[in-house]
Amino acid sequence: MATASLEPLADYRAALVEMDGLRLADDRRGKRWNRCVHRVQRAQLQLRQTAEGQAAIAALIDDPVPTVAHWAASHALFWDEDRARTHLERVAASNETGSFDARMTLQEFDAGRLRHDWQPPKHG
Repeated sequence: MATASLEPLADYRAALVEMDGLRLADDRRGKRWNRCVHRVQRAQLQLRQTAEGQAAIAALIDDPVPTVAHWAASHALFWDEDRARTHLERVAASNETGSFDARMTLQEFDAGRLRHDWQPPKHG
């Protein structure tokens, strides 16, 4: 396994764990949240370029941290749709935190509007 291609995985998960712990009401104008989103996106753009990076993201669908699992499933819809869809449908059908987000993710994906190829700013 080429370790260099998976180096962004630690930052991907760490940013999502940080996001999971954020209360947006306490995050003035969402600055911390947005910085985390940009970190996740930078890492995701690198990881998705290889089969092992894609597999590493898909493996995080089973992560115990809900934000990590949801974002990983959202990203993995593009290369491991069955696994990602199963997770998102389960969450969407529940009354768990994130059920609305899971429904919207699937709705946007099915409509062809979900995009994960956008470029975050270089700083922030």
